[in-house]
Amino acid sequence: MTISELGSLGELIGAAATVATLLYLALQIRANTHQAKYNAINDIIDRINKWQSRIADTPDLMKSWIEGTKNYRNLSIEEQVRFTSTAVEILTGIEAALESAKTDGIKQESVAAVKVMVHQLMRNKGVREYWLISGRNLFAQDFVVVVDEILKTASTADPKDVGPLPFYMPVPSSIGD
Repeated sequence: MTISELGSLGELIGAAATVATLLYLALQIRANTHQAKYNAINDIIDRINKWQSRIADTPDLMKSWIEGTKNYRNLSIEEQVRFTSTAVEILTGIEAALESAKTDGIKQESVAAVKVMVHQLMRNKGVREYWLISGRNLFAQDFVVVVDEILKTASTADPKDVGPLPFYMPVPSSIGD
């Protein structure tokens, strides 16, 4: 075998190794992308679970949340602070989910579920009041546009329609009417 033939064989082996390396890298990128999506949705689920647990496990927070969903404006300053911190906590988690979706960080089915959460939250008169008074000013404009669009249908939803607690807190007089 001549030196020229050996050189050609070396180039062929080098090209095959390059292709194998590129295939390996593509598989690793794909696996990392799947892991990142899994981590993103897991983070959102964790945030929601912690939010719900904190409301359920803290009597003062539960009282502020229940009263605030009915009428934000009637809360004392102390209750408004509790209610606002709770609302901001869940809304920032939702905003993060929708932001992640822009880069395919979460599935479209998950985006739909997150938007349902926003709809259920905005069915509450007090949450709508909070959003219009100060919530709109705390978030990115693209998120505000999404929430405002959902708000249009949520504000006209039938209060008798049951929703998941603590996202939708029915007013006692509307239960069973």
